[in-house]
Amino acid sequence: MREKRRLWEGAKTLLIVLLACSAVYLAARTLFPWQLTRILPHPVQTGAGENTPSEFSSQTLRPAALSVTAEDKRYALLYHQDDQEVYTQVSAILAEALGDAGAPQQIARRGWEQALLSPGLYCEYLSPMPLDTLSLWLSGQKNAQLSGTWAQRLCVTGEALNYQSRSGEYYACALSPDLSQALADLAAPLSSNGARFAGETENYGHLRWDTPVLAVTPSMPQLLAEDPISVSDAGAPGEALAQVLHALSFHPQTNSLYAIPGGWAINDGGEALRIETAGSLTYRRAEGESPHFTLTGDPLDATRALAEATVGSLCGDARLYLREVRQENGGTVITYGYAYRGASIQLGREGWCAQFTVRDGTVEALTLKPRRYTALTSYPAVLLPQEQAAAALPGPEEQALELLYADDGQGQNLTPFWGVRAEGR
Repeated sequence: MREKRRLWEGAKTLLIVLLACSAVYLAARTLFPWQLTRILPHPVQTGAGENTPSEFSSQTLRPAALSVTAEDKRYALLYHQDDQEVYTQVSAILAEALGDAGAPQQIARRGWEQALLSPGLYCEYLSPMPLDTLSLWLSGQKNAQLSGTWAQRLCVTGEALNYQSRSGEYYACALSPDLSQALADLAAPLSSNGARFAGETENYGHLRWDTPVLAVTPSMPQLLAEDPISVSDAGAPGEALAQVLHALSFHPQTNSLYAIPGGWAINDGGEALRIETAGSLTYRRAEGESPHFTLTGDPLDATRALAEATVGSLCGDARLYLREVRQENGGTVITYGYAYRGASIQLGREGWCAQFTVRDGTVEALTLKPRRYTALTSYPAVLLPQEQAAAALPGPEEQALELLYADDGQGQNLTPFWGVRAEGR
């Protein structure tokens, strides 16, 4: 009896201690959010494991357009439309297809077209995606069979994952198990909205065969573009800038900002980050100093985490997307762009909002251009229907129509417009 009482008293004491610790934690979260975050910092390093970091935003992986084809109907979401529930369902099937795909086998263009017309799922991204990394980001597991493969357009049928490579060839990857039932379940609640592919009609002669089209007049809101970054006359960072500095592990609480020509700077451990009056932030690793950003895993994971924690956290109604990955002078240059729904936002002459140069396991340089976008739903812009926009395309090469916003960084309302990009089928 005494032993039971002693155990019970010990359990109560432990519970009281845990409740007290919980109260202190919640109070700290409420009263001292920045100080607590410094104790539990957002990791700059990335692990070598396969699991996708839980803080990633699903919106970064959102396709620009998609279509779901059944035996007797087709439903499409185009660049100007939005349906988060459908995107979530599509992501689940795409994750399964990418995770189960076998080795790519080249097919003829006719095989690609037949896949598009078969019961299945079509997804188009704003730029080519590395399929092994896309598999990791969607499912938490990399598929080694897809290593080195990139695609902007994917088509999932019951038996295969089909895609067009960056060099223009078409490939099919066998699926096991068969996804026919999952695709039928996806299509079942969706009503046909008259979607077709451009190649199925004669009305889109200069448009890519695999462009999904709808007989609707698209409407998109104007976007209010603003610079969220500010520094007071006394050199104190505004709330948004403080958030970005903390995500980059530059702490103005211990290292003050100081004035430089054209803006401000902050030092940490011998490394400097510049904040320009125009709103951009730049960093370049100093020779002889320990690297500020050390990567222990996939550079795409690390740069995506940094992009989402900085420019992505401030972009308002917009979202991020992986824009480009290229090799340059022995390093890898990775850029991210802004988008609203399926329309990319071209920021300045370069178009991107975040650029990272990765070399020898470190971020050697970065440039961030934070912008905040607010959808002005009371001021919609009505665009030409796809058919009329396609009719204005010059020939003879096939081209892709895409919705765009252009932001010159001056802070004005942005109006969407149709853009054109020449490319092969």
